[in-house]
Amino acid sequence: MSLMYRPIVFAHRGASAYKYENTMDAFQKAYDMGADGIELDVQLTADGVPVVIHDLNMFRVAGVKQNITDIHSSELQQLKVGKKFWRILFGHPIPTLIDAILFCEMHHMALNIELKESVAENRNSIKEIIEKASIIGELHISSFDYTLLENVKEIDQKVETALLMRKKAVDWNNLSKYIAADGFNFHKRLWKEPYLGNMVNTGKKLRVYGVTGHEEIAKNPPAFVDGWITDYPNRF
Repeated sequence: MSLMYRPIVFAHRGASAYKYENTMDAFQKAYDMGADGIELDVQLTADGVPVVIHDLNMFRVAGVKQNITDIHSSELQQLKVGKKFWRILFGHPIPTLIDAILFCEMHHMALNIELKESVAENRNSIKEIIEKASIIGELHISSFDYTLLENVKEIDQKVETALLMRKKAVDWNNLSKYIAADGFNFHKRLWKEPYLGNMVNTGKKLRVYGVTGHEEIAKNPPAFVDGWITDYPNRF
């Protein structure tokens, strides 16, 4: 009996359905649940240190009405992220990118780094990010901003890149022009025509996010799906 094809499983911001997003606890949970890799977000502090956090503004995750770009890395030690009303007692420290890289390297996990808006505002940081993450055997860099992927390729052609797809921000009739993207990462809502067919026809690697493990496509994945990006890595 042949084995069912199994795409690579990235834990979205760690196992974020079970532990608070983009924290070391979420990464550890993802490893414990058998994820192949970690997907995380990188923003820059006021002094240019790459840290793992999704939002530019700190209010949702830390209750602080400041942008991460206005906070020095030394000040981050005083901040905790977590759910409202719980973060004071049970909050988590904000990891640096180095923390996450060393975790993935130690546990032999793949790493998918999404470059966020503060990186776009300081593109010189991309070289440092690539150099720090180069110890990872399977490294992917993704962004909604295609020009950031062009910057990545200018620095190192060997780094695998992925464009995060949106209905209105992408030229769906000419996907071949995105030559700096080795793959496309897209929400499961785009699993329909003409979007899906156009992506498949490029021959690029395709990874699907927003999946929970209960979808039919997750139960019997087609061969053109290279990976899942999910809050629930244990279901895959």
